[in-house]
Amino acid sequence: MKCTGKEWDHCRVEKMGCFGCHYNENKIYIHYGARHFDKNLFQEIKNIPFVKPEGGLWASDVKAKYGWKQWTEDNCFMTDKYREDNCFKFKLKENAKILMLKSKKDLEKLPKYNVPTFNSKLFNWLDFEELKKQYDAIEILIDQLYWELYGWDCDSILILNKEIIEEVQ
Repeated sequence: MKCTGKEWDHCRVEKMGCFGCHYNENKIYIHYGARHFDKNLFQEIKNIPFVKPEGGLWASDVKAKYGWKQWTEDNCFMTDKYREDNCFKFKLKENAKILMLKSKKDLEKLPKYNVPTFNSKLFNWLDFEELKKQYDAIEILIDQLYWELYGWDCDSILILNKEIIEEVQ
């Protein structure tokens, strides 16, 4: 199922095979590594030969089951940079179009990026440059996608459009 037009007005979150709404207008996300959001530092999305693109803004839901902060602590990864005093919280503007990915099936119909030097059957190289034409953000619940999107590591949201961010206290 592809949500369009009328469905966006109600749900605003596309879920292929939608089983109920995930979107919550009051949802708050957290980005570690900067104290405030600076639009001038936002880099446009660019496909690279990896399961993640370059650019965008990465964050996790503050109530994530397994978010970025927990992953960095569990893996002793740059914990000096990703601290509670070096982060900012934000919500998404009302008109944001979010692609929610929760399962392998959600990946099937998405555009793929062809990386000739790699076996595309082994990796899900999503075409993020194409996806940003339709969506403002991609939210991943990693439980069932860990091996499909190996490298995403935790529940996260990738902001593709800097205009949808509303910083909150």
